[in-house]
Amino acid sequence: MGRMSISENLETTPFGKGLIVPTLTPFDEHGMVMMRAVTDQARRLSLIDGIFGIAVNTTFRERQSLRLSERLDVLQRTRDGLKPSQLLLACVGELSGDVEDEVEACFRAGADAVISFSNHWQNEREYRTFEAHLAKLAKLSKQSPLPIIVILGKGQTRWGDAPEGTMLLASAGRQILGFDVGLDYQVLHYAQDFYTHKSVTCPLAVLPSSEAAPFHNLKTGIDNVLSSLAYIAPYEMATLNCASRDGQIHRVQAIHDRLAPMVKLLDGHDAKIREMIYREIAHARCLLASPTARGLTKSLCPHLTANLHSTLDDIALEPISWV
Repeated sequence: MGRMSISENLETTPFGKGLIVPTLTPFDEHGMVMMRAVTDQARRLSLIDGIFGIAVNTTFRERQSLRLSERLDVLQRTRDGLKPSQLLLACVGELSGDVEDEVEACFRAGADAVISFSNHWQNEREYRTFEAHLAKLAKLSKQSPLPIIVILGKGQTRWGDAPEGTMLLASAGRQILGFDVGLDYQVLHYAQDFYTHKSVTCPLAVLPSSEAAPFHNLKTGIDNVLSSLAYIAPYEMATLNCASRDGQIHRVQAIHDRLAPMVKLLDGHDAKIREMIYREIAHARCLLASPTARGLTKSLCPHLTANLHSTLDDIALEPISWV
């Protein structure tokens, strides 16, 4: 891969002052990407106070259903809808030599950084130790033409238990923009992860809000939020984030309590059903042009769908006005 480039946006953006929102890709009834709707969606989100960037292709199942050319088109169409100063991040899958060409293509398409999963080190036969696995990730990071947010998913060796791992990856320099520890419902882990990552002075320690505990997560002092709740409540999550930074504790608690019934509805479902719920709610709130998606052949059961809309009405999570 070529020499890494730090975009002007990354040089000037004050991390910690806003929210990066993950988005869902809109599909029509034939499973084709609605490219005009992608740009429109990005433009609308860019108008919300407190949102300073968008991350695309973040849903694993959806990303797998798209060809590389489509993922790059989504990236470019999203850039078209953003303000020049706003950040654009692209998820490229596992951090390995196989994604080198895609990272290069994201760079040319206008991405400011990429999000990449670190694969399970136990499954790599040629790297038999955790340290060797980390050394491989650090080497790949150094070769990247774009900064990387490394996702350390649930079930992998915890970084709080192995701070030397964070130190080794951070040695890759400015290529490592930050770490995403993934959803973790054990809220006490947030503080541990945050301070471990901050000890190596990375510019961004991305700790997504657990759907069960965004209030606790914000109190920890995170720099950013890539919360799955932002799929369906970007305005509310941006307001929650800003209010927390301003010390408006009562407002933060009020927003948290308002979202609690929706969080409860999301609990206990597998990834596919959760994506379907996100799409149904996002469409109802005028955040997504269509609730359908390529590869999702079944619909939500009528009872769950009715429960979703009833809950939206109960907590006054109404369609967002873009006027």
